[in-house]
Amino acid sequence: MGAAQALSLRPADPRPAPCKVCGADAPLFGLTDFNRSCEEARGKVLPLSGAAVYYRRCPQCSLVFTDAFDDWSMADFEAHIYNDGYLAVDPDYVETRPTNTAAVVAKTFAAAADSLDVLDYGGGNGVMAAELLRHGFRSAATYDAFSQGFRERPWRRFRLVTCFETLEHMADPVSGAADIVDLLDEDGLFLFSTLAQPANFNDLGMRWWYIGPRNGHITLHSRLSLTRLFGRFGLNVASFDDNIHVAYRTIPDFARHVFKA
Repeated sequence: MGAAQALSLRPADPRPAPCKVCGADAPLFGLTDFNRSCEEARGKVLPLSGAAVYYRRCPQCSLVFTDAFDDWSMADFEAHIYNDGYLAVDPDYVETRPTNTAAVVAKTFAAAADSLDVLDYGGGNGVMAAELLRHGFRSAATYDAFSQGFRERPWRRFRLVTCFETLEHMADPVSGAADIVDLLDEDGLFLFSTLAQPANFNDLGMRWWYIGPRNGHITLHSRLSLTRLFGRFGLNVASFDDNIHVAYRTIPDFARHVFKA
């Protein structure tokens, strides 16, 4: 049995496949080894697994995605990606990233913190929500289908939903976005991070450091694909840089200053 078969990866089809955001025919774009991770940018290189992961790129919205994991269950993701070896390829996940991110969110919305209920979607171990509470937010909850203790989906909606370093992990971006929008108040703000393709992506191609199947980075957005993704649900998207974005129906009062900055 080959490495790809052992991982139950879907075999690559040389024919174009529908883009997972806009539906346009997306041809194969390139391939990399399953063990490639974002930590290679810091010099940490894992041994090759021998399992090739093929990515596609949409000619319309520029989404880069793979369907190699489309047959996986949650148990497969937990066994092969979000396992005991995950911290080696994302060491900032445990404390550094959520702590620093919470500080930025708290500073940004300091004037309204004591009146805001926040949901951290895909919030991992709950550190960010705990930090937001420490910074004075009225309430802060975590929801993460892959994190023990935070798998219960909230029953209510929130005025502020945050989601950091999660969209690139979604094998089905439309279903993921639909779930997020369903948890957002009509006048709420969705604040999220996912690194959009840089201006020189055509030159970088598969060498872009953010393409890392071992991290679970399987859906890599462009600014256009983000706009089209949330536009399906009637939301506007604004990007402050390649990494930080917001989606909203109308700009809520507590966030107007952000758009004037």
